[in-house]
Amino acid sequence: MRGILHCSIDLRLSLLALLLASVGAILAPAPALAGNRVWTGNSPRAKSIEAITRDPLDPARAWATAFGSGVFRTTDGGATWTDSRSGLTNLFVRCLAVQPRHPDSVYCGTNDGISLSVNGGLTWKTLLATNVSVRSITIHPNRTGTLYAGTYGSGIYKSINAGATWTAINLGLLNTDVRDVVLNPSKPETLLAATGTGGGVHRSFNGGLTWSPAPDTTATRGAAEQIQWDRQNPLRIYVATLDRGVLRSVDGGNTWARINTGLTTLRCRSLAVVDTLRYVGTDGQGVFVTTLNDLSWHPASAGMTNLVVDALSATGQGCWAGTDGGGIMATLDRGASWTPLDGGLLNTFGFSLAVRPSSHRIYAGMGFGDQFWSSGDDGATWARAATLVPHDSEHGVVPDPIAPSTVYLSAYGSGVYRSDDDGITWLKPDFGSTLSNVFVRDLVAWPGIAGHLYVGSGDGIFESTDSASHWTSRRGNMPASVSVRALALVPGNPPTLFVGGDTTGVWRTTNGGVNWAQRNTGLPLLPGLFIHALVVDAVNPLTVFAATDSGVYKSTNSGDAWVRASSGLPLGRATAMIQVQANPRVLFCAVDLAGVFESQDGGLSWNALLGQRGLTDLHIRSLAVDGARHTLYAGSDNGVAVLSGYPDGTLHVAEVPSPGVALSAWPSPVREGTVKLRLSLPRQVHVMAAVFDVSGARIRTLGEPLRQDGAREWRWDRRDQTGARVGPGVYYLRVAGEGIAETRAVVVLDR
Repeated sequence: MRGILHCSIDLRLSLLALLLASVGAILAPAPALAGNRVWTGNSPRAKSIEAITRDPLDPARAWATAFGSGVFRTTDGGATWTDSRSGLTNLFVRCLAVQPRHPDSVYCGTNDGISLSVNGGLTWKTLLATNVSVRSITIHPNRTGTLYAGTYGSGIYKSINAGATWTAINLGLLNTDVRDVVLNPSKPETLLAATGTGGGVHRSFNGGLTWSPAPDTTATRGAAEQIQWDRQNPLRIYVATLDRGVLRSVDGGNTWARINTGLTTLRCRSLAVVDTLRYVGTDGQGVFVTTLNDLSWHPASAGMTNLVVDALSATGQGCWAGTDGGGIMATLDRGASWTPLDGGLLNTFGFSLAVRPSSHRIYAGMGFGDQFWSSGDDGATWARAATLVPHDSEHGVVPDPIAPSTVYLSAYGSGVYRSDDDGITWLKPDFGSTLSNVFVRDLVAWPGIAGHLYVGSGDGIFESTDSASHWTSRRGNMPASVSVRALALVPGNPPTLFVGGDTTGVWRTTNGGVNWAQRNTGLPLLPGLFIHALVVDAVNPLTVFAATDSGVYKSTNSGDAWVRASSGLPLGRATAMIQVQANPRVLFCAVDLAGVFESQDGGLSWNALLGQRGLTDLHIRSLAVDGARHTLYAGSDNGVAVLSGYPDGTLHVAEVPSPGVALSAWPSPVREGTVKLRLSLPRQVHVMAAVFDVSGARIRTLGEPLRQDGAREWRWDRRDQTGARVGPGVYYLRVAGEGIAETRAVVVLDR
């Protein structure tokens, strides 16, 4: 009898060995991919630079306007850049000017006024508030308290007390769309202004008190973009225009001629004149260069990654070109070759992400003016949208669930846009302005229905059933003060909607928006609690997760009550959250300054995702997951990071043993009682244990060890997560933590 028992056990153990080998082959990790089990990538990388100014006393110090991102500054000649937006109320900066005698004083013009920094750009304060954009700021070279500001729509302002007060000086100005104001370097009371169509170049000989059009109609026939005076010869002046190329005067502005020989486009945006060199930046053809005596322009764009040149700044040592999406390019050889000045300047901000399951294309709506990008190769390369005009922050992006090439985008401050060619070109379909509040953030689509959308705004929620062409408010009785930051939808007739607000917590409607009620029981609302993301469980719609300033909270009764679900998460702001639809037990959460965390048990516990390996920026703003490809995307302040092969509860038996780690599980086989799991470690690390069945599915989380002194120990009572006793078969007990992943098998016999 004993021999028969030994034979039976030996047979089972032989079968177990065979099973382990076969399961190891089936469940072994996929071949190594770029980003496989480690974060890679920080693309897309771009900035739209509209102005560059240098410190006249320190050539290594400079400032650049990153449109939508404020001001960036460098102190090492462009090798490294830091953002300089503290105190700016508007990040859409158009122009810069530095005080020539006291270069710590820097002025910037934005879409709604003028700001001043007196500490080299570290902090800013508002000097002048306008309802139009400020396109040019000019400082008198001798009386440095005298300033001129050109605005697009309100003409020219002047200050004689360093910007403390301003006066409009538009007498005689035929067009108030002013793009540039410059002073004669030898006679600074003589000014030129570049104005819009029908105005062109204007002159003033009395410090701007009165203006008159240039006497030669060549200079007034169209719009003027930028003016440059030749400091070596003040009688020589150049003007860039957007439809007639470059204009030149050799007699101080009395007569003008077009000098366009060699130009392949007449759309010119920027100029730089230094020594005997003249650079012109064009709208799509890069940079052209000529010399003082050479009236033919020569293409000089080799190496430029973006050919829309909005700004030029030249010295005797070279030239910098600010581009529309490619940051700053620099040349030291008169434009024969260009290299990017990166050093942090090109970092983009991943405000919103989405994946189209059918094509696996990833969409990225970027913040601070960095626009919309998409990738068809899992984030390896990115393409920028061609026609998205607004430089607003994109807080929501969602592919249409039915239309295979339609994508929607919410731009904070502009409204909702639609692309019907997979994000290449865009239009704003709401021609009747039915979306009464364009400060929009989160955007969701009704699953399985084309063009049915909800968007959260500064005063509630709106619904569209015709692909964003018309919107209807669904605020109902929700107070107008509720600014919606997060949305979640439970489809139905009528639908249930959840809204997360700024400081007002969670709101819920069960009748499509007719009536709303706050559902904050259990949420720590004081001080004000921001709800950054809401997730409805894909299997059980009564289960809802909320990512908040105070971590993650979970409700199992449709928001009626909430409990904290942040076990394993560090203290901090949970900025984004997403569920894997293919495996709803798996959730990912981003915690500001801590990285990305994963739960494999429906939010009961969280672990740092693969130790954040390769994650270069921990300011995570958005998450997207491609469940079919086991790929996770994280939008950060350094672009979009990609992770493939994330752990999802599927057991991989074929693992490399961890050095110095001893793991044992007994008894096996087991018919009654508990199974013990003991771990010996060479160092103190945080570890968790779990049980998997033969298919690789996690059936029980054992959590933290029962003992922490010396060897760690867990006990398994042969029950799954629901409390039901497991059937006979092979089960795997796994311990995982920081750099550790060990698995042991046990055989459970029938009772």
